[in-house]
Amino acid sequence: MNTKLITTIVGLSALLFAGASEAQYRAPRYNEPSFRIQLGEFQPDGESSYWDDSAFDFGRRNDDFEDTAIGLSYIRPLGPRLGVQFSGLFYEGTENLAYLDFEDQFGGDIAHTTELEVASLTLGLIYKFAGPEAALVPYIGAGGGLYAWRLTEVGDFIDFDDPNLEIFDAFFEEEDEELGLYFTAGLEVPLADTWSLFAEARWDSAEAGFSGDFLGLGELDLSGRTYSAGVSWSF
Repeated sequence: MNTKLITTIVGLSALLFAGASEAQYRAPRYNEPSFRIQLGEFQPDGESSYWDDSAFDFGRRNDDFEDTAIGLSYIRPLGPRLGVQFSGLFYEGTENLAYLDFEDQFGGDIAHTTELEVASLTLGLIYKFAGPEAALVPYIGAGGGLYAWRLTEVGDFIDFDDPNLEIFDAFFEEEDEELGLYFTAGLEVPLADTWSLFAEARWDSAEAGFSGDFLGLGELDLSGRTYSAGVSWSF
């Protein structure tokens, strides 16, 4: 768990609700486009054969790959409460993993580093449950788009096809793009006519198949939840 990141999100959320309690602001410009930037943490679901095998062989847990997510989005209003949202979200998670039941000839770990990168570009609709006069504006959104991913494993591995269980050093890499869906829910607090703070939870759903270095290892679940907070600016 990224403690500094969680502290940052909590701090931004506290500032968001503190601003709402004062509620001295001019109505935001809901008829104009807005730009958002957000910082949060992505928590992968890890529900596929690749992740299951990793958990069995190396004791991997889903929270091992929880890490920072950064997002940018552009919202074009279609009315006072409905808008079109273009979003980009980037995540990178890295973890060192070692075989649970095997050691090298010196009694040390047989370990490698796994890194997963996911960059999504999505298009969807966002609906706000309150108008520009409200101090708190809950909202929901949904859509879909392209999820570009890259998976690497570098380090020491065991050749289970060798009767002597030979240990070898290798670098495996695969990348591709998949289509996926997302759902989001959040709370926005307008603090001026041009900017506001928000906190939201988002769930992405996407799954990839292997065709290169990881062929034969089943499927890779790219789904997960992102909890974040950020700033929105209207222009």
